[in-house]
Amino acid sequence: MTHNVTGHRLAILAVSTGNIAGAAAQWYVVWLFARFAGPEAVGVYSSFIAVMAPIFITAQLGLRNLYITLQSAVSWRAYLCLRLGGIAAAVVLSFGALLLLAPTQEWSVAGAILVIKIANSTADLYLARIQRTERLGAFGALLMLDALATMMATTAVMLISGSVVTALWVGAAVAILGAAVTVFLASATPPEGRRVRQPLTQDIRLLITHGIPLAMSQGIQSVLTYLPLVIVGSIGTTADIGVFASAAYLVTFAHLLGASVQTAILPAYRRHLEGQGPAALRQMNLRNGYLTMAVLSPMVVVAVVAGPALLQLVYSADFEIPRLAVFLFALAAVICIPTYLLSSFHLVLNRYWVMTVVGMVSIAVVGVSGISSGVAGMGAIEAGSLAVLVGVLCRYIGADLLARSQQARAMSTADRGGAGS
Repeated sequence: MTHNVTGHRLAILAVSTGNIAGAAAQWYVVWLFARFAGPEAVGVYSSFIAVMAPIFITAQLGLRNLYITLQSAVSWRAYLCLRLGGIAAAVVLSFGALLLLAPTQEWSVAGAILVIKIANSTADLYLARIQRTERLGAFGALLMLDALATMMATTAVMLISGSVVTALWVGAAVAILGAAVTVFLASATPPEGRRVRQPLTQDIRLLITHGIPLAMSQGIQSVLTYLPLVIVGSIGTTADIGVFASAAYLVTFAHLLGASVQTAILPAYRRHLEGQGPAALRQMNLRNGYLTMAVLSPMVVVAVVAGPALLQLVYSADFEIPRLAVFLFALAAVICIPTYLLSSFHLVLNRYWVMTVVGMVSIAVVGVSGISSGVAGMGAIEAGSLAVLVGVLCRYIGADLLARSQQARAMSTADRGGAGS
């Protein structure tokens, strides 16, 4: 028993470290661009990410989470067909967006980002096979190695040439290599599963039925992540976008840490549900969420005191940010991880639609927040950081209310069953 607990904790640590390393690599690339080319280069890069990320995330149909949590037996071939089709659709939509929005001289930057997204989407599905077999040590190691390779390669290019475009294309080559290694390792030890007897088309229909709510949920989350950047761009300048995107990595780290925790705990949550039922799982979920917020709360004070000066020290004097914006970012980061815990609760109950509904409401509220900030004359960066906090807070409150509703219905059903007997 002790061995199992220790192994599970080490697995969570490995995945968390890998996801943090991935976030660190993304931040480091932004830092390199900021140091060598200033806020405007960061703004251009972040703008393309804001366009492509929601498209690719939605097109993935939530297949990685489905592969872990779906209780029906579905062939691997069905997952693979849907992922390839999703990548093709995402590429077409991204090209269409670039034709409408991107100046021709910036297409080389956009092309490199597109290749990175294709490689990452391929690796994402095969990582699910590694996760399914609970080889979380290998999972974390892959993420860490990819992050280290990206940082070393882009650093070398920037020191030699100072070219943002060349650095991005080298990063794309690293992403392709990482995807190839992931595919090889995942294929070498496939998970054991029940024999699938139904036709491929039936499997695909089943995945689409369950995947659409997940795709909408994850796509909505991506829109929520980048909608504040759009708000900043509509009020301010490209340089404001660069400063905002650099500071917003505090919340990005929180999101990625939350995603890593979700990756590690989904198998454990599923076992807890099967062994002790939804009521016990809900109690564990609540304890974990409250404890996480209590542990992270002091970070808000530290961020407000040291954040503005630290941002300028790390990037440059051009990256000036109001203290209010730092406070809003820090508060959002504290609430972010418990939101992923609530999302995990709904996932293992196969209530895939919950975060979709919550996200749709959150987008509407964030949009109202952005309009209100513009009308009130709020600064661009403050308006964006307020939108980040509003989005995270809406998701947490919505997911918690629906979890409480599910628990109340379950208790009511149990009471009626007891009275009837």
